[in-house]
Amino acid sequence: MQLTLLRHIQTLAPEGTCYGQSEPELPPDHELQHRQLARALDGETFHAIYSSPLQRCALLAETIAGPRPVTYDDRLKEIDFGSWEGLPWSEIEQRPEAAPFFADWVHTPPPGGEPFIDLIARVGCFLAEIGKRHRDHHLLVVSHSGPIRAILGLAEHLPPEDFFKRSLPFGHISRINL
Repeated sequence: MQLTLLRHIQTLAPEGTCYGQSEPELPPDHELQHRQLARALDGETFHAIYSSPLQRCALLAETIAGPRPVTYDDRLKEIDFGSWEGLPWSEIEQRPEAAPFFADWVHTPPPGGEPFIDLIARVGCFLAEIGKRHRDHHLLVVSHSGPIRAILGLAEHLPPEDFFKRSLPFGHISRINL
């Protein structure tokens, strides 16, 4: 199975804002940016297109798909940061409840949120399922930094602590064979 992984474009959330499953606004030129990314994938044939249902991914996937169907999967959503959603990281770092999270962000959830190890597990289930369904196919997956890093880290058999050591800018395209 060949996967093309595409991270969504940058939102209008202020730099340094914690957002995972919240829905920050997209820039006014998001349709143009989406078309540019679609052109970057011209000539590739995808047997299926999977996307996070969050707007910043769904709209991009729909632009690329055109009349083809997009399958939305909650397992491709970004991590849930709970009560930290929408807050500046600089403020979060000062909170007493942040210390356990920053000491072990793989296993410790943000207040009301999800630990990264759970995101890895749900992404792993997604990969197992599509691997059975699309064994010899080329798929497009439109998602977020966390799930894409999890897919790449799982494929490379890295420890979870190393998943964030790679650069994954907005609009980045990665390709892997599983």
